[in-house]
Amino acid sequence: MILVTILIVMNSTRHRLKSNRLLCKFSCMWVEVFICLCVSITPVFAKDRFMDHGVGAKVAEFRGAVALQDAHGNNLVIALILDNSPRGYILVTDIDKEETKQYQYPPGVINASVFASLMSKNGLFYTGVGNFLLEFDPASREWLFHGIAQKDSRFIVGTAITDGPDELIYLGTSYPKTHLVSFNPKTKEMKDYGQLDPREESFNTLAFDSSNWAYAGIGTARWNIIAYNPKTGDRRQVIAEAERQFGTAKVFAGTDGMVYGNAGQQWFRLFKGEGEKIQRKEVSPPAPSRTIGYGQIAGYFPDGRQLLCYNLSEKWLEVKNPKTGKIKRITFNYKTNGAQITSLGIGPSGFVYASTAHPMHLLKLDTKSKIVQDLGPIPKVAGGNFCAITSQKKLIIGAQYPSGSLWAYDATKPWRLRKFLGIQAQELFRRGKATDGQLIYSQNHEVAFLRGDNFGAEMTFPLESPTDGKYYLHILPLKAKKYCSIQFLLDGKKLGMPYSSASSETQLGNLMVYGPLDLKAGNHSLTVRTLETIGQEPLCSIAAVELSQVKRKTLVNVDKPENPKELASWRDDICRPRTVLAHPDGIHVIMAGFADYGRCGGGLGIFNIKTGEKTLLTAEKNLLSGHSTITLKSLPNGDLVGGTSIDAPGGGHPIASEGEIYILDWGEKKITWHMVPVPGDGNIISIQVSTKGLIYGLSSNSTFFVLDSKSKQIVHKESFGAYGYVPFHALHFGPNNKLYAMLSKAIVEINCETFAHEKLADTPVPISAGGALVNGFLCFASGSHVWSYQILDLRKN
Repeated sequence: MILVTILIVMNSTRHRLKSNRLLCKFSCMWVEVFICLCVSITPVFAKDRFMDHGVGAKVAEFRGAVALQDAHGNNLVIALILDNSPRGYILVTDIDKEETKQYQYPPGVINASVFASLMSKNGLFYTGVGNFLLEFDPASREWLFHGIAQKDSRFIVGTAITDGPDELIYLGTSYPKTHLVSFNPKTKEMKDYGQLDPREESFNTLAFDSSNWAYAGIGTARWNIIAYNPKTGDRRQVIAEAERQFGTAKVFAGTDGMVYGNAGQQWFRLFKGEGEKIQRKEVSPPAPSRTIGYGQIAGYFPDGRQLLCYNLSEKWLEVKNPKTGKIKRITFNYKTNGAQITSLGIGPSGFVYASTAHPMHLLKLDTKSKIVQDLGPIPKVAGGNFCAITSQKKLIIGAQYPSGSLWAYDATKPWRLRKFLGIQAQELFRRGKATDGQLIYSQNHEVAFLRGDNFGAEMTFPLESPTDGKYYLHILPLKAKKYCSIQFLLDGKKLGMPYSSASSETQLGNLMVYGPLDLKAGNHSLTVRTLETIGQEPLCSIAAVELSQVKRKTLVNVDKPENPKELASWRDDICRPRTVLAHPDGIHVIMAGFADYGRCGGGLGIFNIKTGEKTLLTAEKNLLSGHSTITLKSLPNGDLVGGTSIDAPGGGHPIASEGEIYILDWGEKKITWHMVPVPGDGNIISIQVSTKGLIYGLSSNSTFFVLDSKSKQIVHKESFGAYGYVPFHALHFGPNNKLYAMLSKAIVEINCETFAHEKLADTPVPISAGGALVNGFLCFASGSHVWSYQILDLRKN
């Protein structure tokens, strides 16, 4: 504004000087020079209106770890990490020297998600970073190789990497191409054997039998098992085409030299390229595996010590000596550029809230003080995130991946995570042991989780009664889809009838209370045994256990209710949320996005904050088949306007061809009208709706359009391609009848009446997530950093 004032004064002075021709000529020359200088420095002033508020959450995500001994006899832990650093890295800890060092990926390797890794029998460590394969020598602490496994694929997922019978390393690529690839550690050559399934995108598991045939477990839309002979090139589909269904097949090597696989409830014995259908009870125990999947710990050193826990956020790991029972905690440090920020939204009192991903932390930006506060993680969200954020009165509402859950945080009350009475999951894990399976601490659900190799697998936890007397044993289980029936035992004796831990939704089960029990003072043991259950797997989880002389109704600490709190979950239909809307009625919130892995077409989840009522509208029955709503707003009358995507990012098969805009009658919960606003584009990324019923939108090819909801006609359309790609939550209304668009390379101002636009500024960094307009500040994210841009016309004094 100062610059504009100076220009006006200078220009008026030039006109007053016309009476003196010579002086006027001289003065006008200097005025022109000054104007040119002012124009040239205007971008500098515009750039000064950007502010980097710094890294939102200085955390990284743990992606897995392996215990090993190198060629020099050093006992090491290699941990796999994901954050937003320019170059990715691993952490290597010498557990005897208690030293940890950080080793960056080789130059040229992208910093991308790590899923599958392998501690090879050749003594070298292999990991997949995006579509790169990396080879690391633990002895020399050097990277020996890096190369792209398959150029048309994005990841190496699941546990699809293994030692081959011919001293080669074999791996499977995913998203979108399911290729089998080998790597020769001696020659450093890679060989692509081609695509194993023509349509499926997830090559999830890989195993070899003793006859040197490879088997691939594939999904996610239609399960498949493929047998492949690397020497002859012979490829065979094990599952008949008519028997393929929704889901992902799995394979693993048995201790008998054969490979075993399952698709749904059907098990197969695989050998020499053939598959034989068998019963679950005929399955061999899995052979020891050197493969590390996402978040897994391969935990034993040659001397029997166990890598028990790896807590990246708190920067410590624990090693347990099974001979003495002692647990040694080792602290470490590392440098991180923080976690990626995926969404921002307006909260009460003009604050902006944001979510990071991998891991999830909730952030709070005060646009007045310019300070970003890291409120902390929500353990149950863990490696997921809030994909979209809004507010309904005093509640911050977040839509969570991957459980498709809706969360509420009361900003007027203390941040308080859920706590249980008694012995909680992480301590159960530290104390417990598993038989015929693996005991895992699941941070996502705050449970001690048993992954049994077979039915009959057990997890056992020590308990203690301080005195002789009568006690009540309280057990809080978790229920989930694939979980089996379980039997609780105290000191080897059965407690009551078997408990069914199967459920269509992942949720806490009923509190199981046994007693009064006459117990002697001293040590006791609780055992949880998996029972053979038709259609289920040997899986179960326990959230908390308490042995008490007081009988309780719950182990949830009700005196201190959790905040944030999970409201509802619709994983099948909204696994990957992309938008959340606070309805103008003040009592409803609506979440929408992509469906679960392997599916196509996402739904709308509606939650009534006042009554707790949950409503799901599905793509097939209520919305547009094959479409997922990824941007959502409301019309003045309360009806909903949705913008859709035809994509199926979890490996489903797209069936639609173009993204659409639709109007949904709020009372009837039915679509009354829909159209394609940008022919040929599959995604409507961001929309806003004016009080006059005009729908403003941006599609994925950066087309800006205006649609009149009354006439159902497109009244304006133009390309914003020069300003970059469109992030989610890109469009925001100002109080000045202007619309502001945040594209990856520029901030754009749009006149809501004429639709004319003006570029306000080029962004100093790419905008990776749009979000909020508060107090004259457009708030957005670039990677792990929170940024804002001040719009001078909207600033408040």
